[in-house]
Amino acid sequence: MRIVVIVLTLAFAIVVTWIAVANSSEQVRLSFAVTERDVSLAEVIFVAVFAGALFAGLLAVIEGLGVRMENLRLKRRLRRLQEELHDLRNLGLSAESIGESRARSASPSLPPSPPSKPAAPLAASSDET
Repeated sequence: MRIVVIVLTLAFAIVVTWIAVANSSEQVRLSFAVTERDVSLAEVIFVAVFAGALFAGLLAVIEGLGVRMENLRLKRRLRRLQEELHDLRNLGLSAESIGESRARSASPSLPPSPPSKPAAPLAASSDET
């Protein structure tokens, strides 16, 4: 997956560079709050692409931090649930409960229930008579 991202990034950089070089002789006037300035269209293209990449990178970092925080929360929850499961599994292993379970197994138990009756056959159809 990383190779695909690298190849696509390089292809995008090549296309942007080609477009900027093709338009390097063009001059555009940028008007700021109180000043105006003539700059090359190539400079405007490079600044716009750089600003877009910076913004996308910032969003990716913020999203990555959110995912990491969620992973930490889920790891903590998993650890608590595993501890709870361990405690529940070992709950009945005390010496008193082992003696009680042996005493219960020595007492007579109920006889097993009889097997269930098979289903009644379907009524014969009128064709067979």
